[in-house]
Order: sequence, then structure tokens, then C-alpha cells
Amino acid sequence: MHVFCPECGIQKKFDPHEYLCECGGAWEPEEREVFDPQSINLRNSTLWRYKNIFGFDEISEPFSLGAGWTPLVDVDFAGGQTWFKLEFVSPTGSFKDRGTEVEMNYLKAAGIRDVVEDSSGNAGASMAAYAARAGLHAAIYAPDSASPAKLAQIGIFGADLHKIPGARNESTRAVLRAVANGAVYASHAYNPAYLLGQQSVAWELWEQFDETLPDALIIPTGQGGLLMGAWLGFRRLMRAGLIDRIPRLYSAQPELLAPIYNAFSQGLEDIPEAKPAEKSIAEGLAIVKPVRSRRLLQALRESGGGAITVTETEIKDNYRHLALRGIFAEPSSAVAAAAVTKVRTQLGIKTKIVAALTGSGLKSPIKE
Repeated sequence: MHVFCPECGIQKKFDPHEYLCECGGAWEPEEREVFDPQSINLRNSTLWRYKNIFGFDEISEPFSLGAGWTPLVDVDFAGGQTWFKLEFVSPTGSFKDRGTEVEMNYLKAAGIRDVVEDSSGNAGASMAAYAARAGLHAAIYAPDSASPAKLAQIGIFGADLHKIPGARNESTRAVLRAVANGAVYASHAYNPAYLLGQQSVAWELWEQFDETLPDALIIPTGQGGLLMGAWLGFRRLMRAGLIDRIPRLYSAQPELLAPIYNAFSQGLEDIPEAKPAEKSIAEGLAIVKPVRSRRLLQALRESGGGAITVTETEIKDNYRHLALRGIFAEPSSAVAAAAVTKVRTQLGIKTKIVAALTGSGLKSPIKE
């Protein structure tokens, strides 16, 4: 797999042992202009329907747990027509599987046998499941305060679970010590194969909307892998001449921890590290500074979208509003649902809005 660094422009073949560029930038998969709809395998109901579009020479027969091709549900919500992309209808109950399935196929093909990852829960569970499926050994570093359901899920898959005291970023510090000692960092924040897998959400939406697009796409954002993937995926469709615009992309974050919103609203080119005063119930979004900060802001601005924040009360209310429509999503997903009203206020009542619901309500239910 060939990659490039958007910070310094260097291009090279990806080495899984070098999780970032010498300049400190995060690798991205090379951008391609070819997207042949005829190469989509319509008989395949997973993200491997796009196997020929991914362009992996290294992967001939991918293994799968069934990630991708998630439901798109049309709901009358927040005063207008809204589609919810049910990313939590995934093998381990979160959108992380979309990227992890591609990433772990790549790492196995590259001969990697041991991986490490840091996570607030969903990424760790996804990595642990796919490591088990691939026959790899995984060590996951997670906050000891993470959802017990998520920690239990990591453990049942056989990964070594390291519960790290303190804030979410302490888990990152711990895993980087392991990486410094030679471990392969299979990071959902850094790995370019993971990011390539996340591009498939854009291609699915294009297919599910009969080769058209919604006006806006709202994504709850921590590290921003799904938002980055969607942006790059739509860019590829546009370069191939299949669409003439990208949907307005919106990052949704809780007010208690909103580094993307703060940087976007101040017109900054990079995202300063945030210092949360207290913990949000949207624990999956507890990232103080996304790895791909500059590119996330670029994606929001180039698409004509923006950044939204919601209160803890709005998160809880929309968690319940979703449930009363038969959708059980975790609080981090309810952040996107809460942002629908605010985006519709900005863009108009007839705006076609898709909101990504990224994690199952079984992961971290709110106690009533």
C-alpha cells in the first residue's frame, strides 16, 4: 500500500512499523482518481464489495466478520426528514469495524503477528475481535473508567487488556511506551489502511441514495476517523466525475469536550489540546486533540460544513428520542442526533440530513 504524508508531502510504501512520518504527520492512503462502479461486487453485502476499488495488491482473499453495508433508516426527526446511518449494526457494535476489518487484513498480509492499540472501548473491542479472527495477538490499553461492557468485550476476545488509570490520553501514553519498545501500533488514529476502510461509508451512501447524495452528513467526532474517511471517499467519487459536490460535513461533539468546534469557530488551522473540566457521558468522544487535526478542519471547511456542540441534557434527550423510534444507540451517537436540529436550523427545513450513529446502546447505556 502506497501512502503519503499531508504535512510534508513525502510518498512511500507503507511500513507498519512506522506508524507516522518522520515529520510527525499521520500517513494517508494514496489518493486515486479511478472509481469504476462496474467493479463493485453487488453480490457482496460487506465492505469487500469494494475490494477492487480499495486497490490492495497484497490482499487476494480477505477474511471478514461482515463489516460494512450498514442500514440507512429514513426517520421523521427534529422537524424534517432525516436518515440515520446505523454504523453500530456491525460485528462488534461500532463503526470502528469498518476500518479495522481492512486494517487487520492488511497487517496479516504484511506478516504482522502482534499488535497494540489504545482505546476508550470501541476501537479496542474491534481490534480484539479481528485479531482473534485473524489469529493475531493483541494488547489493548484502555482507561480503567471505560464502560464495563466495552472492557468485558475486549477481554472475551482474548486480547491482553491493560486498564490504565486516569484520563483517556494516559492510555495513549502507555501504548506509545510499548511502541517505543518495538510493538506494532495498529492504531485507528494513525493507520492508513484503517482510514481506507472508513472511506467505504461514502461509497455506500452514494449507492444507497441511488448515486446521488444527501445535503449534509453529521458525524460524532473523537479522533475523526469516520469523518476523514467520508471526506476522502467523497473526494474520490468527485475526482472520478461521479458526483459534482461533497455533502456538507459536520463534526458533532459534547460541549464539555469540543476541541474541533473550538478551533473551527476561531478560524484556526490546527486544533489546540483541550482541557476538559468534567467528563461527558459521551465517553467515546473523549479525545483532547485529534491526530489528524489540520485535515479534519480542512474537510469541514472544504465541504462547506462546520462544527456543532451539544449539551449533556441534549445528549440524554436525543438518546431517548432515538429509542422511542426503535433505535438503541450509545450516548456518543446521540451527540449526532442532537446536532440534527442545529444543522437543520442553519440549512433549512427541507435539507436532506444523514446522521451517523456509531455505537450500540448496549455498549454504555444511560442509567435511568
